[in-house]
This record gives sequence, C-alpha cells and structure tokens, in this order.
Amino acid sequence: MTGRLGIGVPRQRRSVAQLITVRLVVVAILVMAAQVVLVAFHYGLDGSRLGLRVAASEAERLADHVAAGADGRPVLDLPEEHAARYRRHPDAYGFRIVDGRGNVVAGMNDGLFTVPLPEPATAPDLFWRTIPDGTGQVRILAQRFDAIKPGFLICVAIAADPDHTAWGVLAHEVMDHVAIPMVPLALLLLAVNVFAVRRTLLPLGRAAGQARKLDVRRGGLRLDAGEDLPREVHALVSAVNAALGRADEVLRFQRDFTANVAHELRTPLAVLLLELDGIGGPAAAAAKRDVQAMSRLVDQLLRVAQLEGLAAEPPARVDLAEVGRETVRRLAPLAVDQGRELEFQDDGAAAVAGHRDAIAGALRNLVENALRATPRGTAVTVVAGPGAVIEVRDRGPGIEPALRDGLFDRFTQGDRRTRGAAGLGLAIVAKAMEIHAGGVTVAGRAGGGSCVRLLFPEPPPP
Repeated sequence: MTGRLGIGVPRQRRSVAQLITVRLVVVAILVMAAQVVLVAFHYGLDGSRLGLRVAASEAERLADHVAAGADGRPVLDLPEEHAARYRRHPDAYGFRIVDGRGNVVAGMNDGLFTVPLPEPATAPDLFWRTIPDGTGQVRILAQRFDAIKPGFLICVAIAADPDHTAWGVLAHEVMDHVAIPMVPLALLLLAVNVFAVRRTLLPLGRAAGQARKLDVRRGGLRLDAGEDLPREVHALVSAVNAALGRADEVLRFQRDFTANVAHELRTPLAVLLLELDGIGGPAAAAAKRDVQAMSRLVDQLLRVAQLEGLAAEPPARVDLAEVGRETVRRLAPLAVDQGRELEFQDDGAAAVAGHRDAIAGALRNLVENALRATPRGTAVTVVAGPGAVIEVRDRGPGIEPALRDGLFDRFTQGDRRTRGAAGLGLAIVAKAMEIHAGGVTVAGRAGGGSCVRLLFPEPPPP
C-alpha cells in the first residue's frame, strides 16, 4: 500500500485587497457590457437615430478633406479608397458639397437627392429627412460648416449600407459613451479600493505582528485593542484576548496545582526522614535515601512552578559575579563533605537583566551535578565572565556528544549512575535560560571533564 502525504510548498493565499480587486474588475466588466448592450439597444429601437449619426459622421469625414484651392475657393481632395465606395455603390451612397453662393463644389451620385435641399444662405445648421422609396428609405442630411466658409453645406444621402459603415459609427458611439468615461473611472475606483483596503487592514497587520511575538507561557499578555481598530478587527482581537485569558487561567491552575502538591508533600517527607533517623539499621538507611530522593524531586517541582511564575514578572539587574560567588559560598560545605573542592573565579562578569533566584537555582543545579561527577580530590570551578556568561567546570568523565542534544529535556539524565534522580535538574536549568532569552551549552575540557556554560543576552550599553 502506498500513499502520499499532503506535504509540499504551501499555496500562497490571496490578500483581501486582491480578492476585492478581482471582484471589482468583474463588476466593472459586467457594467461596461451592460452599457454596450444599452447603447446598442438605444440605437436599435430607432433606426433613424443611428442613420442620423452615420450621415453626420460621413459629412464630418468629407469636411476633413475640404481645403482651399489655388484660387482660394474650397475644393474637395477625397482619398481614392473613400471615393471608390461611392463609385462602387452608386445606389447606396451620395454626397453634394455646396458653397455659400449655391455653387456645387463637388458631388457624387447626385440622383439620390430626391428632395430639394435648403438654400445655403437660409439653411439651418442641420437638415435631416427620411424619404421612403420603393425598397426602403433614403436618409438625406445637410449640415452647415461655417468654419470652412459661411453657408458652406455638405449634403449626404444614404439609401443603403452595403459597406456596413453603421457598425463603425456604432463602435465609435460605444467608445465615446462607455469606454472613455468608464475605463478611467473603473481604474480610479480600483486604485482607491486597493489604497482603502490596505489602510483599513493596517491595524489587522499590527495585531498579527503582536500575536506572532506572544509567548503563551508568559501570562498576562494581550493584543492591543486600540480605539482605531475597525469593528470587525476589534471583535477578532477581543476574541484572541479572551482566549489568552483562558490560557492564563489554565497555566495558573497548573502552576498552583504543582506548587500546592509539592508543598503538601514536603512536610510528611520531612517527618518521615525524622522517623527513619530514629529507627536506624540498613533498611532504614536505604529507605531514608529514597525519601531524600523524593524530597529532591519535590524541591525540583517547586522550582519548576516558581520558574513558570517568574516568566510573567519584570526582570531586575542581576550581577552574575555576585550570584556565582554566593552559590559557591553556600555549596562549599557540601563539597567539603564529599571530599571535593569548590572554587570561584571572576573574569569580568557583566550584570544582566533577569531573575536572580532563577539564575542562582540554575547555577546551583549545575554545581551539584558537577560535584557528583568530579572525582574526589578534584575541584569544581565556577567562572563568571567575561561578559554575560557564567560557567561550571569539572573533572568528571564528561558527557558523550551523542547525549548532549537531549540532555536538557525533562526526565533526561546525563549521568545514569545517579540513583534516585528524576531528571528535572538540567530541565530546570534550560527553563531558567529560556525565560532569560539565553542559552546553555555543554562542552568537553582538555584533560577530561565538562564545561557547562550559561549564556545571557548582552546587556545594552549604558
């Protein structure tokens, strides 16, 4: 049986601006198509209206080819392809051009003018007649072009349209009434839409940026539900903040439960140790070691709960050299009891922003581990600095490179010979460094042993 997992390059989602723009483009195209239909319907209902536009367009084209002759009088210089249409269809198209005195300047197929044309001196600006004939209608137009000469008339007669000039005129009408006004307006609306949508979604992008930086393990964090948020975005931010509030309650319950259980266990364990002291004997001594291991586990659970709570507290200035020196002073009697030496060395440690108890607890765990690992008669050295670093060096057997990657996971033990350990000590160290945005590394030492280094973010310059 074979199968294929749905893993691959994730499809890039389209933005809201793109979705709205696509829909507006579709709407604009549909509106323009409706406009074209309306224009065609408008001219289709009244054929004479389109006929008037065709005749007027033809008169304007003829006027474009009228120029002053050698004697100063207007003459027509009609291109051959234009004149050919009149020669090719003598029963369909005709024209007559008359100057202000009534003299014919040019004309073709004059027989189509079956009605008297107005006199140039008294002609209206536009003369239009539709004359029925045996097979249809003859549309006759006379239009004044006083810009050429006062009383200058161009007359056009159209009995049929075998060259389909009406389609060209209709295309011009669509261009004039639909494309020219609608396309710039549509482009302007699209640009305004993209700008408005992007401006409107800026608060949403800001909220998303804040959400990406949230660490749910730190309580009390919320998204900024400012007054400038649109109603829809404000509702989303409020819902996310409500979810964060519920997550805080769950984390708080978990921390409180762990701390309460650990606290309740400490007293009976202490009483049990005292009773075992009174019993004596090998069996009691073995039981006492087990109870001591349980006590250590309870202490570690309490530290874990305390670290979870510290994540939400504001940091303070912590002198790493002072923490190292104090830890060595406190654990020195333990080292002496075990036949080991414990030293402190200040190489110019910096002060960092953090939680002193968490750093001290992490360092104490490392020193206790090092004291267990280093042979009797050798020394464990705590070195603070240089900079935002503090490390613990021992002369133990070291940690195999294969074990270092998961060494700081919970319930993992670097030294499997340790009896009764729960594997939380190094996990507490890792957690302490996590809430300080720092790190912890393990390396071997020349001559044998390990060096565990706590790395803190460099403090900002004063």
